[in-house]
Amino acid sequence: MKVLRIQGVHHAWIILAAACVLGVVSRADSASFAVLVDPLVEKFDWKRGDIGFAYSLAFLCSMPAMLVFGWLGDRYSARTLMLGSSLMISAGTVMLGMIQELWHLHVIYGVFVGALGNAAFVVLLPVIITRWFNQKMGLALGIYWAGLGMGPVVFALLFRWMIENRGWEPAFMVFGIAFGVVLLFFSWFIRSSPAEMGLKPYGADEEGKGKQNSGPAVSMKSVLSSRPVWLLMGCHHLGCAGHAVILAHGVSMATHHGIPGLQAAGVLSTIAGVSIFSRFTFSLLTERFGGRAVLSYAIFGQSLSILMLLFATEAWHFYVFAVIFGICYGGEMVGFPIINRQMFGPKAPLSSIFSFEMIGGTTGMALGGWLGGALFDHSGNYTAAILVASGIGFLAVPLALWLPRHRHNAAA
Repeated sequence: MKVLRIQGVHHAWIILAAACVLGVVSRADSASFAVLVDPLVEKFDWKRGDIGFAYSLAFLCSMPAMLVFGWLGDRYSARTLMLGSSLMISAGTVMLGMIQELWHLHVIYGVFVGALGNAAFVVLLPVIITRWFNQKMGLALGIYWAGLGMGPVVFALLFRWMIENRGWEPAFMVFGIAFGVVLLFFSWFIRSSPAEMGLKPYGADEEGKGKQNSGPAVSMKSVLSSRPVWLLMGCHHLGCAGHAVILAHGVSMATHHGIPGLQAAGVLSTIAGVSIFSRFTFSLLTERFGGRAVLSYAIFGQSLSILMLLFATEAWHFYVFAVIFGICYGGEMVGFPIINRQMFGPKAPLSSIFSFEMIGGTTGMALGGWLGGALFDHSGNYTAAILVASGIGFLAVPLALWLPRHRHNAAA
């Protein structure tokens, strides 16, 4: 199959378009988990904490997978890795429709979809974009992160509608086949770097090329011996633990107060929809002002807004919360690839660095996903879960403030 070329369009934009589609579809299952909790309780009478453990297990199992994919992504073709992961997501989604026991949910969602399927796309796509763009990197990553926000907007409602109107097994059969076709097709267009095609990154003129190649290569050992990578890992862990409680159980928090299922699913879609704006904007701000300021504001706002749920009892309360929370949540997660490029330079093993930082994020998501359900099962309401989610998030603020101050064009 020949590489797609469009006259007058740098191939970096084609890579970005393919990455956006792959990012959205590869995370459709995980982005829609919150709308699956109530149907699973109704269908199998499982406890919410046990169901939430599947969400946590997906992130726990993805940790070694991310490290492996990060290492492989610095050495081998990302396209090959993504083709294999596409098959895992497709097969895993189809098998989710066939579950009968709780351990089926844990194994299929946690291992097939969460680890072997999702990890390659999560780790490799943002780093590939940074390699294809010397100029407008913040814009490119802003578009990519904003595109990811479209996933829950579409799929949360679509999953809920399909399950309620077509049944559990037919819904996942349709989604699994459709996901496989889309992921395999767009994975074929991915290239790890411009060098694979004999091209230069977007914006790499002769002067820029000299700057790009200047400076020594950075080893993973030297990166791990520095303070910033550990601070970023801690920020990612605590920030993700806080918002995972909301992403995994926010829909159930609404239905617990009598909000109808489809309307409650709209809360998750609203969070994701609003985050489209903040993902894009905060990416540009991170490139311009660095991660210290952007992360601090985003994490503080996210943690503070969660406390609004203590007073939410009606649908409009939850939707107001979703707007405010979505702005901050979207800004918390987007800056890491840009920060890594700024601090460690283009010659650093960026895929490995990002995969290491994602360990912090995945352990946080695993903790928050399980904790929200476990605290509900213990107390019979979500008050404790809300307080814990907010408190965990506030712990990340001093870590973000401890990051080095941004120096513009540091990578050069």
